Amino acid sequence: MKVIQITPRWFAALLLSLTASCGSSDDGTPRGDTPPGDTPPGDTPPGDTPPGDTPPGDTPPGDTPPGEEPDFPDTPRGELLENLWTSSRAGKFRFGYENAIVWGLYDADAMKLVSTNDWFASIAGAASRGERDWTSDAGATVGENPGLLGLSLDAMVFDPVAWNRRDVTADAAVHTLEQPGGMVAIDWHTPPCNYDITSSDFAADIATPLATITVDGQEIPIHAQGGGTPFYAETYYAQSLASSADIPENLKCICKIANDLPIAEGTYSGISARDWLVAHAKYVAQFFREQGLDGKPIVLRPFHEHTGAWFWWGQPYWNCQGLLGDDQAVTGPDAYRAAYRAFAEAIRSEPGMENVIFAYSTDKLRKLSDNAVTPAEAKVRDPESLSRDMLRARLVEELSDLGAAYESPPQQAIAAQSGKPTSELLQEYYLEAYPGDDLIDILGIDLYYVVERAASEADLEDMKLMASAVADIGEAKGKPHALTETGTYRLHLLHRVSKLAAGESLTLYPAAHVSRWYETLFDQGLQAEFLANYGLGAVSDVVLSSAEVAGLFPDAGQGAVTEDWYNEHLLDLAKSAGVSYVLTWQTYYDGADFDDKAVYYYVPFPGHPEAENFRRFAEDPAVCFDATACK
Repeated sequence: MKVIQITPRWFAALLLSLTASCGSSDDGTPRGDTPPGDTPPGDTPPGDTPPGDTPPGDTPPGDTPPGEEPDFPDTPRGELLENLWTSSRAGKFRFGYENAIVWGLYDADAMKLVSTNDWFASIAGAASRGERDWTSDAGATVGENPGLLGLSLDAMVFDPVAWNRRDVTADAAVHTLEQPGGMVAIDWHTPPCNYDITSSDFAADIATPLATITVDGQEIPIHAQGGGTPFYAETYYAQSLASSADIPENLKCICKIANDLPIAEGTYSGISARDWLVAHAKYVAQFFREQGLDGKPIVLRPFHEHTGAWFWWGQPYWNCQGLLGDDQAVTGPDAYRAAYRAFAEAIRSEPGMENVIFAYSTDKLRKLSDNAVTPAEAKVRDPESLSRDMLRARLVEELSDLGAAYESPPQQAIAAQSGKPTSELLQEYYLEAYPGDDLIDILGIDLYYVVERAASEADLEDMKLMASAVADIGEAKGKPHALTETGTYRLHLLHRVSKLAAGESLTLYPAAHVSRWYETLFDQGLQAEFLANYGLGAVSDVVLSSAEVAGLFPDAGQGAVTEDWYNEHLLDLAKSAGVSYVLTWQTYYDGADFDDKAVYYYVPFPGHPEAENFRRFAEDPAVCFDATACK
C-alpha cells in the first residue's frame, strides 16, 4: 500500500487536530478542569428513553445487589466485559495508549528519533502491508507492545482517502483484536454540525464524499474530516458576544440534535442535526463491516469529557432553551443524553454492531486542590493551551451573561465546598448526564496531571477521590470502570532539562509560537494577561533563566532528571481505584528541533530519562501490559 507523503503544512494541521490532548483547562493542563456550568435540565424528547429506564423488550439493567456478580451476556461483548470486571477485582488492569502501534517517534531499527510522519510511513505502513512486525515506542522500551490500543474515528473512519491512513489504522485495530486479550478503545473528535468543508486547508481532499447514507428517506453525504481543530468550542469565537445573535452556530449543535432541528449553516445546511449524527453513526458501522471489524467487542467513547468547555458538546453548551430561544426545548443534561443516545442507538441498530461496547467518560469532577503555581512554573505552560483556555473562559462567561450557558447544580455544590466533597456529591455530578444503564457498558473518567509543576501528593489524593467515586458507581451498577484517559505532560520537559549543562537556561517556546497564540486573542485585555503569564512585556521567546531552572529542577546539570509519575502516581491511582484499564494519550512530532521546543508524547522511548521507571511500571504484577495476564 502506498503511504502518502505528509507535508509540513499537512503535519501542522494534524498537530492542531490532535493537540497534546483533547482539550485544555484553566488549571494549566491541556485537558483540564471543568468550567462554571449550567441551568435546570428539561424533558426527555419523545422517543428517547429517560435515563435509567429500559426500552421495551430489554432486560431491566438495575443495580447489582451487594455481593452478587453481574450477569454478563454470553457474547464477545459480554466476554470482554466479564474479563475486565474479574481482572480488576483481582487487582489487575490493562495498559495502553492512543495510536500506540500507529504513531511513534523512536525507530528501534535505526535506534534514533524520527518524525511521526516518517515513523508512520516506514513502520506502521510496512506492518500493515505485512512487511514487518507491528511495533511501538512503548514496545521498544519494554520489549512488547501494549495489548490495549486507543484509536480515534477521526483518522480511521473519517480520514481523507488520499491520505492513506484509513486502511493502516483499521489493520492496526484488526491486528490488536487478533492478539490474546487484545482490546481496542476508540474516541471521536468530530467537527460540529455546521462545519463547512470548503473552509478546510484540505478542501480538495474532502470534497468528494466518502459515502452517501440514507436517513429517513434523505440522502446525506459523508465527508472526510480535513484536519484542523473545528471540534474545539472556541473555533468560531472571534469577537465578544454582544447579543444572542452573536453566539456561534457550533455551540448550538447538541441542542439541535436533541431537538431534531435543521442545521443553519455549513456543508450540511438544511439537514436535521439528528439525521446528520445518525448518518455518521451508520457510516461508522459500514466502515467497520468493510474492514472486518463487525462483530468485534470494540469500545466506543463518543462525546467524551463532556464536563469540560473545550468541545462543542461540552456542558456549558447544553442550555438549549437559552441558546435556541425556546423555553419548550429539550435542554440541560437531557440534551446531552439525547445526542449520546441518538449516536449509540444508531450504531447498535446496524448489522454486525451488537458487540460494540459504549463507554461514558467525564473529565475531572473538581479542580485540583493543589492549584497554585509560581511565576517560573507558569512559564512552562504551552502558549496554545493558555490561549485556548483564556478564550473558552471568556466565551463561557459571556454566554452566562446572556443567560445561555448551562450551570450544573452538583458542580456548583462541589465548588462551594471548602473542603473535599463527599463521594455522594461527586457521584451525583458524574451521573448528571448519564445516558442510561441500557446503553453504557463501561464507566470512565479522564484524569490528566498538570504540566506546570511536578505531580504532588495532593494531586494523587484528589485523583483517588474522583476515581473512587466512579468505582463506587461501577460496583453498584455491576459495570467495569476505567481511567479512559490519563497522563503526564512533562515527559519532554524532563528530557530537555536532562540535557542541560549546569547553570544553563532553557528556552521553552520560541517567539514565533508565542506570537501565533497571542494573535488568536482578539481582546487586548486577554493579550496583556497572556503576556503577563510569561513575565513578558511584548511577544518574545519564553525562557527559564538558569536560576529558575535550578529552582524548579535541583538536579538539572547532573544528568537524568526524573519524576517517576508512572510508578508514584499512575500505579498507585489505578490500584487504589481498582480500574479495569488505563489509557494514556498519543505521540506526535514533526521531525524538527526535538530538543528545542515542545513535543508531546506520553510514554518514554529508549534513552529517555524515564525509560527505566516505565519498564518497572510495565513489570508490576498489577499491570497487564500485553493483556494476556488479564485474559
